[in-house]
Amino acid sequence: MKKVISMSRRTDMRWSADKLIPVLRDKYPPEKVHTVVCWTKFPRCVYNEPYAGVLEKYDQVYVHVTATGLGGSSLEPNVPAWREALRDLKELAAFLKTPERMRVRVDPLVILRREGGVITNISVAEQIIGQAADMGITVFSTSFMEEYPKVRRRLSGHGYEIITLSQNKRVKMVNQLRKIAVSHGGRLYTCAVPGLATSRCIDGPLLQKLHPKKEPCSIKKAAGQRELCGCSESTDIGWYSMYCRSGCLYCYAGG
Repeated sequence: MKKVISMSRRTDMRWSADKLIPVLRDKYPPEKVHTVVCWTKFPRCVYNEPYAGVLEKYDQVYVHVTATGLGGSSLEPNVPAWREALRDLKELAAFLKTPERMRVRVDPLVILRREGGVITNISVAEQIIGQAADMGITVFSTSFMEEYPKVRRRLSGHGYEIITLSQNKRVKMVNQLRKIAVSHGGRLYTCAVPGLATSRCIDGPLLQKLHPKKEPCSIKKAAGQRELCGCSESTDIGWYSMYCRSGCLYCYAGG
């Protein structure tokens, strides 16, 4: 059975083409791969060189586009603004042959305090979902920023204080975003959020359904992921020590 390759949960592919492409090309050539699942905040990097010439040789490419609404702010200093990212989705959908091979991740949702004011991307998340859905995107996912000690320290060093939400408030926020997705003909899932339904970001049954040759892939639950992760098996070709220049202050992968 051909493999599903993830590129990569561990780093944004935008910054590591020189490392990721040789691994993909040499260890996992097209004849061995069912789907390449890409993860990025830079949609155009998928359909531009150096990735495009490599990825177009694979039977199927599926892309997770992360757009939090924080791009260009001090929280995501080297990430494009969300409107810029969304402008690239039409061309990305053409490269993928269908917008069904794309998911928009409004992830994470953050609520912070700085200099007496509250900084959050909840309201802009609603706009992102609405506008992306109007472009033919039907699948969305979200979660809340993980309050790891190193994340808390990093944010504090930049003057941010985390506002911890109750479970009830989290559920209400997710339900509001879900209503917006549904009103635009889409659906929204949560990624490993306690108290909410388990979902699959790497969804074996969906990848089989979308595959141009309807070839099978593993639908077994992935090992080694968080307890609440429902993802299907895949092989991730990135590693956490790859340097990501996005500079996201809430990132759990950075030191």
